[in-house]
Amino acid sequence: MNPIYHDLDFGITCIDTEHMRQDFVAAYLIEDNGRAAFVDTGCYLSVPALLATLDEKQINYDCVDYIILTHIHLDHAGGAGELIKHLPNAVIYVHERGAQHLIDPSKLRAGVIGVYGELFFKQFLGDLIPTPEDKVIVAKDGAEIALGNRVLTFIDTPGHARHHVCLWDQKSQGIFSGDTLGVSYREFDTEQGCLIFPPTTPVQFDPDAWIKTIDKLMSFKPKVAYLTHFNQIEFNTESADMLKQHINGFTQIANRHKDDVNRHKAIKEALLAYLLKIANEHGVSFDEAQQIKLFKGDLEICAQGLGVWLDRNT
Repeated sequence: MNPIYHDLDFGITCIDTEHMRQDFVAAYLIEDNGRAAFVDTGCYLSVPALLATLDEKQINYDCVDYIILTHIHLDHAGGAGELIKHLPNAVIYVHERGAQHLIDPSKLRAGVIGVYGELFFKQFLGDLIPTPEDKVIVAKDGAEIALGNRVLTFIDTPGHARHHVCLWDQKSQGIFSGDTLGVSYREFDTEQGCLIFPPTTPVQFDPDAWIKTIDKLMSFKPKVAYLTHFNQIEFNTESADMLKQHINGFTQIANRHKDDVNRHKAIKEALLAYLLKIANEHGVSFDEAQQIKLFKGDLEICAQGLGVWLDRNT
């Protein structure tokens, strides 16, 4: 196959996992002094694109030392069990709350099928392969690992999910942020910069923890964020403020509609109106139908996550 990827600075490659659509879900390849690591894997169906990227870059599979998972949502980690089968020297780093779910993914599988159905699981995710226990290492807050001549640091980052870690890369002054520093699609870039909003995915969305996490990450003074959704963006205090503003905006929508008869529908409609409004204020000029199409992939799960949060806090 011909993989789609973007060569960035500092030996970093953004790989399009081609999940659902192009420019939607990324995995990252870091190379340094002959050694390599993946950050996130996409789903099971994404693994051929990751291996094809190694082939195109002429990187031997035994030169990959790590698979680093920001969290265990399947668009980020669903391919880990399959990918590790092809990388003889690699180990997987994951948050302690996610480790057992890699070793025995039955609950993850059942949860996704329960929400989205068996057809969606097979068509868009493919499968979920258990990971050998001896290949799984807990990524502890503040722990450092070496990759070639660079040092990578794990940061415990609750808010989007309690099983979320981010990765600080001293060399690039960047954070591999999974979903913690938001979603930002390149189609919405304008002269004002990047449009960033929070993926409030079920079931562990916690706005207070998330805002504290953003402040924690900003203490590193990052220059860039490597987003799973999607690609590298500049990240500064204004970016952080935008994300915090929209976390609060989303929770205000949830609270406003918490007593509606059809709460989920009301929240979802209000979220879409909110996103279209902030896109317009951001200077996005392409037609509303296309904007709705791009936002559609996030609306359902964001509304679901807000509903779970309301139920947990009432």
